[in-house]
Amino acid sequence: MEKILCWLFSLAIIGMSQNLMAQAGMTVSPGKLYYKLASGGNATQKIVVSNPNSRDLEIGLSLNDWDYDSLGNNQTFDAGVLKTSAADWVRVMPGSYFTLKPGEKRELDVILSVPTTVSTEIPVRTAMLFLTQLNPGDGRAADGTSIKVSVRMGIKIYHSFDQSDERNIEVIDFTDVLPHEDDKTTGGYLELKLSNTGKQWLEGKIKWELLNTQTGEKNKLEDQEIFSLPGDQRLVRQKLPPNMTKGKYTATTIINYGDKDELKLVELEFER
Repeated sequence: MEKILCWLFSLAIIGMSQNLMAQAGMTVSPGKLYYKLASGGNATQKIVVSNPNSRDLEIGLSLNDWDYDSLGNNQTFDAGVLKTSAADWVRVMPGSYFTLKPGEKRELDVILSVPTTVSTEIPVRTAMLFLTQLNPGDGRAADGTSIKVSVRMGIKIYHSFDQSDERNIEVIDFTDVLPHEDDKTTGGYLELKLSNTGKQWLEGKIKWELLNTQTGEKNKLEDQEIFSLPGDQRLVRQKLPPNMTKGKYTATTIINYGDKDELKLVELEFER
């Protein structure tokens, strides 16, 4: 989840179900923390953790590395594994363990301290702060099975040095991919290959439009969000409608990749 709570893991110790009825959970806000600090700098930001349950909530804190895979999915690693890691720069006060009473809220200080000797060649460093429920709650799966449910939530932490917001995304390739012979649910997909060549994280949106150049029929496809870090190469895939009319098409894509209306437009002509 890339918005308020960023990442939510519901861990069923016995079994797994999307329809869990459990006395378990927490809320955390905000879901992302952004720091812009020079070498040797430090800053503190606050997060608020709440217990909406009717029982005590025991919470443990830990730090990991994270990045995106080529399709934009989150990947986590042990702290310090990635060259872009900022996990060792982060401390959380008052500590790595606390208990919340029913209905209680607590502010935590997230302190990021940049070493004085760190190289500035890596423009963005990241970490993931995990909050894990240590006392699983009782729950019941959709089939009635009794289970224990624990919640784990992650807050993404970003750091960049004092620098201009240099954002850029390059389109490496734009292709039409035919569906598999046994796939009757889609008409294949359009695939964009993008590269983040800037020095900042990108949080953008891609708009798609499909035009049958022989009939003049236009079809707006679903917008997609895109998130990337400097150096990332990303594959973005947009499903095409099934049973497309045979003919010539033009696909138009508008990529909005910044806060200042940075836009790129790319077109692809293909035939079905």
